[in-house]
Order: sequence, then C-alpha cells, then structure tokens
Amino acid sequence: MIRAIVDYSLLLNVIFILLLSWLVTFLILPRLANIASRIGLLDFPDSRKVHRSPKPLVGGIGMMIGISVSLLLSVSLSGFRGFYAGLLILAIFGFLDDFREIKPRLKFSAQLLASVFMIYFSHTVLTSFGNLFGFGNLDFGILAIPFTIFCTVGVINAINMIDGLDGLAGGVSLVAFSSFAILSFMSQQYELMMLCIVFSGSLLAFLWYNWYPAKIFMGDAGSLSLGFGLAFLSIAIAEKASGLIPPVSILFVLAVPIVDTLTIMIKRIIKGLNPFHPDKGHLHHILFRFGYDKQTTVKIIILLTAIFSIIGIAGTVWNIPEYYLFAFFLVYFFSYFIASFYIKEMLKYFRRRRNRISAMEMKVDQ
Repeated sequence: MIRAIVDYSLLLNVIFILLLSWLVTFLILPRLANIASRIGLLDFPDSRKVHRSPKPLVGGIGMMIGISVSLLLSVSLSGFRGFYAGLLILAIFGFLDDFREIKPRLKFSAQLLASVFMIYFSHTVLTSFGNLFGFGNLDFGILAIPFTIFCTVGVINAINMIDGLDGLAGGVSLVAFSSFAILSFMSQQYELMMLCIVFSGSLLAFLWYNWYPAKIFMGDAGSLSLGFGLAFLSIAIAEKASGLIPPVSILFVLAVPIVDTLTIMIKRIIKGLNPFHPDKGHLHHILFRFGYDKQTTVKIIILLTAIFSIIGIAGTVWNIPEYYLFAFFLVYFFSYFIASFYIKEMLKYFRRRRNRISAMEMKVDQ
C-alpha cells in the first residue's frame, strides 16, 4: 500500500514537472524570437548551412529558462550546485557566441570550467568504465579527474557538432534524456530522473518550433547546455547507481553522436587539420548527399539513436555481459569509421545503380 502511494506521488510529480517545463518553454520561445529579430540575434545562411533565411537563435536561452524554473521546483540545489553553475556558464558563453561569435579557445575554456565545477562542487567523477574486456573493471585511479573532463568536453562537442539540421540535435537529445530517465528510474535515482524529465519537457516544447521547417534554432547556448546536461547525467547515473547501471549502457545511449564526432575528429587530425575545423563530413551531411531529404535524414538518425538506446537499456534489464555490449559498440564504431573513407566511392556506386534502375524503368514504360 505504501509502495503504491509512493509510486502514485512520483507519477504525479513527473507529469507536473514535464508539463511545467514544456509550458514555460513553449510560451517564452515566441517572445524571445521577436526580441532576437529586433537585436539581430539570428543565424544567417552560409555555404556550410542548409537553411536559406535567417532564424532566431533563442532556442537554447528559452530552454534554459524553462529548465531553470522547473528545476527550482523539483530538484534540490544540494549536490547539484556544480552542475547548475556549469550549465549557467555554458548558456552564457553559448549566448555570447550566438550573438557576436567568440573565439573557439574561449568557448573551449568555458567547457573546461563547467567540467571542473561539475567535478568539485557536484562530486561527479567518472572512476571506471566497467568490465569492458571481461578481465574486471577498468578503473581510472589518479586519471579519473582528467578523464572525466575529457569525456565531458567530448559529449558537449558531440551534441554541438550534430546541430546541423532542423530537429536533429533536439530529437537526439530528447531520446537520450528519455533513456536516461528510464535508467535513473531503474536504479531508483529519482532526483536524476526528475532532471531528465525537466530537460525532456523543455525539448518537446522547443521541437514544436524547431521541427522542419524550423522557425527557431537552439544555437550554441542550447547545444552546449544540452551536451553538458547529457555528460553530467551519463557520469552521475553510472557512478551513483551502485553497479546497477553499467557504463557501457550509458555509452549506447550516446553512441550515434559520439561515434560520429570521434570519426570526424580523427579524420581531421589525420589530414593535419584542427579537430574542431568545420566541414561537411558528419552523418547528417552524408545521408543528405545520398539523396535523403532533410526530414528523412533527421528521422533516420533519431531512429538509430533510439535503437542503440533500447539496446543499452535492454542490456541492463537482461544483465548482458558488458564486454558483449562493448564488442557490439566497437563493431559499429569501426564499421562507420572505415566506411567514412569510402563515401565518395559509395555515392558513385549508388548513383550508377540508380541511373540503371531509372533506365530500365524508362525501357519498360516505352
């Protein structure tokens, strides 16, 4: 009876917080968009972008307002001060970059500072990768703090780099936060679960304005903050679950953006370029070049993220050995990495095949 009351109360809290974060974000975004148009806070088209008209860059600020209001009513500040401070830092620097484009080094420094705040004031450190090879847990020891910073900055940039099509970064993040909510619930980490719910509600509201054709973009204020939120949760859930949630399950939730970003950065380094140098080699660019339209491309990537997330959650539920899951992840990573070197040849093959099919259809029609 007591258990039923607790569950019912938790469900009501989840519904209330989800609706609150959705409502605040939904109502404030159009008003921020009007302000953005007046002050020039817009994303203008260029050679690397696929939109053709300026879009207000206020999605991130709107989401952070909705998230902040909801968090004040649902999650205690105790234990989350470092996370909130890091979130604020990245929202501010992201906004400055959206408005006047700050230097990459300054933006990178903000990511490092946010990571340090998270580690020292929220006591969130990645100490182990779990039993990835079947020989026992892979612990980091004295390297735990630098490795935590590396992983946090990596996830932040992974979300930032996939923000290239309407609804893409928001859709992938929504799937990830929803998956983390499930994993938090499974490990009875209810405060972390509420954090996931708040982000999910705000993202649902944002996607109403960002789905194709987008009226509002999230900007760096959004992508950096969402990436930081996912990085914090991925570490906190695995580290504070007392072994209930293996780190490799978390890895599966973020597999698509992480593999895409690692592949891009490694290839840039091989070419002697800055790993943060912008180009058109991301997964969404590749699918776009293969002939998929924007909406289909976004749906494919979100579906792929959902499939990997389900695998990660199922691995936890069914106690699948971590080294089996990690082996599957490695197969995906190396397959994607190797295939990325043959994109041009694959494009030529598919175009020739498409032309043959078109020619055969024309003969049949004649």
